[in-house]
Amino acid sequence: MHIVDMGFDINLIVRYLLAGKTMYFVWTTIVVFLPSFINVIISRRMQRQDDKINTTENQSESSCIHTMLTQKLYCIIVVAFQLAPVIRYYRILIHTWKAYKSQKDEDKNAQRRHYLKMLKEDQDVALLRVFECFLEAAPQQVLQLTILLKDYHNNINFEFIHQVATILSSLASMGWAMASYHRSIRLVQQDKLNIGITGTVLQFLWHFCTTVSRILSLSVVASIWPIYTAIGCVIHWIGMTGWIIVDSRGILEFCRDYNHAPHCPPKFKERIYSVLFSIVIGVVHVFIYLNAVDGSTLFKHVSFYTICFLENITATIFWIHASSDEVKHAWYFNVLVVFCILPFLIGITAMVVYYCVFHPSFKHLNSVNTSS
Repeated sequence: MHIVDMGFDINLIVRYLLAGKTMYFVWTTIVVFLPSFINVIISRRMQRQDDKINTTENQSESSCIHTMLTQKLYCIIVVAFQLAPVIRYYRILIHTWKAYKSQKDEDKNAQRRHYLKMLKEDQDVALLRVFECFLEAAPQQVLQLTILLKDYHNNINFEFIHQVATILSSLASMGWAMASYHRSIRLVQQDKLNIGITGTVLQFLWHFCTTVSRILSLSVVASIWPIYTAIGCVIHWIGMTGWIIVDSRGILEFCRDYNHAPHCPPKFKERIYSVLFSIVIGVVHVFIYLNAVDGSTLFKHVSFYTICFLENITATIFWIHASSDEVKHAWYFNVLVVFCILPFLIGITAMVVYYCVFHPSFKHLNSVNTSS
């Protein structure tokens, strides 16, 4: 799915360039490659953390990844082809193979060690996929839908098909990225029960539907007032970033220097890194809520989704009243009005059902005993 999505993005950039649509070409290029560069930086940070935490047994694969993420040529290739998550899969395969080999050798301690490292790498990949989806795919969808609504005149051509394919390929990966991320977190936490299949499906439905509603609401109003929509998104982003910085325990842990004693106050550089990382997560919060701190999320979910729902309704009402008569009589007008609101309600319903019935809220008290 990652390769297909990347292929559609690059193909669309080339088509804008060949068609002489310079502005669309520039904005699409920025939306595609800037998040990829950010993902490489985050992946390098994960790599440095792993190098400091792990023992010397991982030096061979660590040096290989380090080379890929530091040398200029490799870094350009990684950014150009959005390979930051893919590179992490290399380490998953390494630990999977070592766990399998340890099982063959009947070395249960080594098997468990590599299995846990494999889960940690899988969690890192899932987080990188979330960043890729909501730093690149979500803004890309808003941009392409805005272009589509501005230029669409009830005619279907090759460019229209490419735009729709790009949007659909991105949508297909976004809900699954969040569901996969939450499932990976549970797998790593040995003291907690894992999320079941039904819970994963509900999580996918929850994130997919709320994201579709959010993207459509931003796109329809951006097709009329792109500057004001951008200003509104920036205000939302600043507010979310401030909220994250205030409650930044998880962010500080991610940005912590492991050569620095954990009981000491964070250094100035660590705080700067945490602010920058909070800014990145703030962009994600324009579209979806990403919990960076382990703990109760009831108040956070209620606050975040109430704000988003009010913003979605406001954007939809503005679009209804400001649209031209041609748009109001188009076949897609009423469809978009419904899909700006209804999927959000479906997603929130799925979230409520998940937390009330299928969320594994009890800790797995026997996890340590059963694994030893």
